[in-house]
Amino acid sequence: MRVARPLTPLALLGVLVACGAGPRQPVTAVAPVRPAAAEFSDDPRPLPRYHSKRLALSLPLPDGRAWRIDDHSRPELVATHAPTRSRVLVAVLRAEGLVGRNECESIARERKLVPPGDFRTLENALDVTQENYDTRIWVAVEPGSGPGSPITGHVMAFGGFLRKCYVFDFSTQIDGPADEPVLSSRLAFARARILGGLQLDAFGVVPREAPEAPDTPAPVPPP
Repeated sequence: MRVARPLTPLALLGVLVACGAGPRQPVTAVAPVRPAAAEFSDDPRPLPRYHSKRLALSLPLPDGRAWRIDDHSRPELVATHAPTRSRVLVAVLRAEGLVGRNECESIARERKLVPPGDFRTLENALDVTQENYDTRIWVAVEPGSGPGSPITGHVMAFGGFLRKCYVFDFSTQIDGPADEPVLSSRLAFARARILGGLQLDAFGVVPREAPEAPDTPAPVPPP
């Protein structure tokens, strides 16, 4: 009985070619398509609101259920939105003396409520918000550290009235310059509808002290 000899590598290659299975061509890797950066919906209906009893304010948030809200672990309220890599910080501060926008911004920076840095200003406006708060509104972009670094945009507000300040910082991040139209859209939305819709509860009515009862004359002893 004849025993079949194993095919040499050259003979095996010939068999494969004969069967139509020639040497494989190099496969060109296809780069994955990067998903488009998420935007907030332009639905004109009123936004869902979160009311903080602790801070006495009402905060409108698009895509309300997707926000993670921390209203307990720190003095300020912080809400984060993972789909857009956005964050809202709101703080309400009491001051020892009368304050305006400048004093409130100084307090916010001392307490590190807003980030330091050399930002590129898009808007710097002075306004009266919440009916009577002297306010600075600052829209700015924090450039990335390099060509491929993320870019962060901010909408900030520093408002003061009597002995009370409020600080607002909306921040959102994109991957790079290709998404700058999305960044611009998010900042415009936050400026108009989140900051624009923020409501601070009215100052509580200070209860008046009860009037003192008139002095009652001492009884006159009988003669």
